[in-house]
Amino acid sequence: MPDAAPTPPEPHPEHAVMAMLLTTNAQLVADVLRGEGDHSSHQVMRAIAATRALSLIVDDTLRALVAQARAAGSTWAEVGEVLHVTRQAAFQRFGGAQGSTAAEGVPTPLDGAGAMALTLLRQFLDRQWDEARARFTTRMLEAISVELLQSVRAKVDDRVGAFQAFGAPEISVLRGITVVEVPMSFERGDGFGRVTLNADGQVTGMLVRPAEDQ
Repeated sequence: MPDAAPTPPEPHPEHAVMAMLLTTNAQLVADVLRGEGDHSSHQVMRAIAATRALSLIVDDTLRALVAQARAAGSTWAEVGEVLHVTRQAAFQRFGGAQGSTAAEGVPTPLDGAGAMALTLLRQFLDRQWDEARARFTTRMLEAISVELLQSVRAKVDDRVGAFQAFGAPEISVLRGITVVEVPMSFERGDGFGRVTLNADGQVTGMLVRPAEDQ
């Protein structure tokens, strides 16, 4: 009998947020470089902020991808070859990546996580940027600028229209992170909000996504 295919690792709760950061920031920068949309100085400054955010999350993204490659069976030699470094150099740089995803922190959902997530999502919808960012971790503050929040908020309006109501939050714990999924109804469709919280109640990830993007 052939060997069974390896079981895919459980997805990290913050990887969807990481993907959103990459695509949203990159799209904003690309639009400005192509001269599309608003040509104002303010829009260019938003693109500069987005470029800085991209530079901050590239290393996190690379570490996440290396961890996925290792979980899928790639060797350190193969990782090193792709990165044009030796096997030893790849291991020295990323060898701790898999350990960093081990469950730690809260073994049960953080108390009040549902209310925290609803408050944060409401602040995002109401464009209360400073209030929304008040509970962000330092890393989140660096990666998610006010300009990025403004851009995402505008896209939500463009795609699904005005917000109407929240559904009941669903709370789980994955790899030591409390994950809150909140159904959201909009004028032209449904979607969801996701907020991830560490053991201290700080926001380690947030996204709002229309159902068509799921």
